[in-house]
Amino acid sequence: MANETTLIIKNRAEKEKTIKNAIFALSGGKKALLIKGEGEEISTAVEIAEILKHRMYPSVEIANVSLGSRPFFNKGQGGNYNRKNRNNKNKKDLISKIEITLKMKSYI
Repeated sequence: MANETTLIIKNRAEKEKTIKNAIFALSGGKKALLIKGEGEEISTAVEIAEILKHRMYPSVEIANVSLGSRPFFNKGQGGNYNRKNRNNKNKKDLISKIEITLKMKSYI
């Protein structure tokens, strides 16, 4: 979407700041928000989406929820993803992620 703001949840301590940014974006004319969370922050992303949905009710709705995963890289690991796991090729370290799209309802 061209008129969309993306909010990436990095830690739970920034929850209130993220909610404020979302409210400012929606009040400023944005038609949609994309909220992204990975790993432990999936629950925070869902909580933020629900707070926005209920506080701005009935003008905000959950348009889409996308679930997935990606390879997990340690900081010291760099591009050598499976260096330690060469003997066990079936073992993969994955991190879960969620993307929640909120949009303003259109009343015609």
